[in-house]
Amino acid sequence: MTSLLCCWPPRLPSGARAAIGRLAGLVGLSLTAAALARAPLALCVGAALVLVGGLGLLLHPALGVYLLAFSIPFGSLREFSLGGLRVGASEVLLGGMIAAWLARMLATRRVTVLRSRLGLALALYLVLLLVLALRAGQLTPAIKELAKWSEVLLLYLFVSSALEASERRRVVIALLAAGVTQSGLGIYQFLRQVGPPGFVLFGRFMRAHGTFLQPNPYGGYLGLLLPFAYVTALANWPRRANAPPGGRAGSLAAFFGATLSAGLMTAALLMSWSRGALLGLLGGTLVVAVAWSGKSRLLLIVAVILVALVGSELVSALPGGLASRLTDLAYLGQDLTAIEITDDNFAIIERLAHWQAAWRMFAQRPWLGVGLGQYAVVYPSVAIPRWGDPLGHAHNYYLHVLAEGGLCGLAGYTLVLLVALGSVWRRARSTAGWDRALALSALGVLGHLIGHSLVDNLFVHEMYLLIAIALGLALGGKGAPADASSAPCQDAQG
Repeated sequence: MTSLLCCWPPRLPSGARAAIGRLAGLVGLSLTAAALARAPLALCVGAALVLVGGLGLLLHPALGVYLLAFSIPFGSLREFSLGGLRVGASEVLLGGMIAAWLARMLATRRVTVLRSRLGLALALYLVLLLVLALRAGQLTPAIKELAKWSEVLLLYLFVSSALEASERRRVVIALLAAGVTQSGLGIYQFLRQVGPPGFVLFGRFMRAHGTFLQPNPYGGYLGLLLPFAYVTALANWPRRANAPPGGRAGSLAAFFGATLSAGLMTAALLMSWSRGALLGLLGGTLVVAVAWSGKSRLLLIVAVILVALVGSELVSALPGGLASRLTDLAYLGQDLTAIEITDDNFAIIERLAHWQAAWRMFAQRPWLGVGLGQYAVVYPSVAIPRWGDPLGHAHNYYLHVLAEGGLCGLAGYTLVLLVALGSVWRRARSTAGWDRALALSALGVLGHLIGHSLVDNLFVHEMYLLIAIALGLALGGKGAPADASSAPCQDAQG
């Protein structure tokens, strides 16, 4: 008996093993063909796309980032529900990218992940959010928020660790191409009055909103992309003295393409008539100007002094009501229940009502807040009269974080912002050429995020993935700092 067990399974001749392999393959193909013949056409097409896409990501993981550039603005057009959560193309792409990345590292037995202060800060913040989720009365919105920040961390690690220099350039091209496409759609909506009646502007135009359904996130999306356009244009200025030898034609093409992109996106952003986008545009350009050079900082100081001296006259000179978009917080501190609601003040009173609701949540639980993702859940119990619709967020991301996470949550988010700003700032000051341009672009993205967040929430419509891409592009690549906290970690060959 022992000898029989030792000889099991029997050793077959090579010809027999090959025949069995071919037979198994034939049976597998037959079963697959039978299943596809009986399956709906849409399922067959979907399965084929998944197979082709999976093979493409295995061969070229960066392909997923190129596609993400378009799925972020357009992915909401086609989503499906999974356990109460909305899943779109961006989530599928990100999952495929991470799986392909891990598979390649396992196959080569070589793990290359950029260790950085920002990655550590994001991981710690994710742990804090997990603690806040334990306080949630409803788990679905809490899981949604955890998923968002998990995606931010994973995408940042992938972009900063896995992309080569040429791939990073292609990512920027894809981002600008998607931005130009959205800009064209928004300009068409503005001029042709395409949209709901509530978006009519001056009786003859329509607030641009693209595929985002609302003007504010649309303007925020364009504002997050704009730094890539104007920084690329400035970095490739035709008269700059340090143009690379033999690269003048490419530099000119980059200059004109980026300039065109910046012009279209700026026009569409203004046509969105979004207050937050205007604040973000100012914030982004301000941060980039400060970091650009000593001369620009001097000019900026002079500009700030001039604005301080003649600020009111400059604001009042802005055309077409732009001044009111930046200065219509006159109702701040007043009793909102005693104010007569009109078409002119409805939007600002609604925003202030949500600010008050967020502050009341914070006052109830100042340290850990009401729970991750629970703003809309708790809102009815703290809402002021006439404003019972929670709208999903507080229209001020800092107050929103304060309401859901208390002082601990706001401290964690502030730490992430400060670490991101510090890391990208150091990269911008210590590098040159393309690496510096990417760092300056990321500074502009962070500046827009900080400014826009004063009156809105940009962690919607998958725009948080755009922020992760910008940070990954800026802090990854060969120009990444080589200190112990940010050097690539490579396992020895096994």
